[in-house]
Amino acid sequence: MAILQNSQSTPNACAGCDPRTRALCKAVSGASIGRAGIRLRKLPAGWVLQDEGEAPKLTGILRRGYLRTERILEDGRRSIVGLALPSDPIGAWLEQDGNCSISAATDIEICSFDPQILRRLFEKAPALRREILRAAAEQYARQLELLWRRGALNSRERIIAFLVMAAEIMPSEPLPDGGLVVSVPISRRDWADMTNTTVETICRTLGQLAEQGLIESRTQGRYRINNLTALADLAGIDPEMDVMAVCRTETAAQDDGRDPAIRDLPGGARGPYLPADSAAAQLARASMPPRHFPI
Repeated sequence: MAILQNSQSTPNACAGCDPRTRALCKAVSGASIGRAGIRLRKLPAGWVLQDEGEAPKLTGILRRGYLRTERILEDGRRSIVGLALPSDPIGAWLEQDGNCSISAATDIEICSFDPQILRRLFEKAPALRREILRAAAEQYARQLELLWRRGALNSRERIIAFLVMAAEIMPSEPLPDGGLVVSVPISRRDWADMTNTTVETICRTLGQLAEQGLIESRTQGRYRINNLTALADLAGIDPEMDVMAVCRTETAAQDDGRDPAIRDLPGGARGPYLPADSAAAQLARASMPPRHFPI
């Protein structure tokens, strides 16, 4: 297993990071975490960060790639219940139970730190603690969204909803005609286990969408989406309430000159924004009259 370790995060390495990753690293740097032995680690797809019931092997920030959180059901089937994205804190930042395993869905890069030093700094640095709690709330909100989709959507809708999600959280290229090309780096099997369906059903659904002129399959893992709004409508989801795209709220707030971490509260008060607020709104939709579609 090839692992690249650097004694510190260099400006050149940080320049290629997602802005959200740099924001978290800024909080880390402000806590004088440079003494924590920062190392850049490159790890292959399939590498296990945490076995079920065990402590995580690394603590740090996911710089590139995707990590899947999974459980093996009693009948032997695998269920993916979460997906860590670039900029997410991973490992022993917070006390969490180990009832799931976590492994690399793609090749990944992790900026890792000494967990013992982190825990001490976490208690002494309010800015670092606030940033980690914000990121943890986002991960929790995404997990709630995934669970809502499993309970409220049928298999076809879940597959289409994944494509909408991919356009928001995975590499995409906008096209002059309003379409976009999305790259899905995770495997079809992971896609199936995230949406509680099968690879065969995904292939059949993608073929149907292509016949309708909504998507075009290009090279492996790349899809041209001709009408993202139409896909969201087919999936029965509201893009404006989709907490999978946690960056959208921050970007809109920054464009308006507002603090993305602050939201309006009832009575004219102001308070911290948590993506879980949107997740709660999504979960409330479960009380709506159910739609009946063949599975």
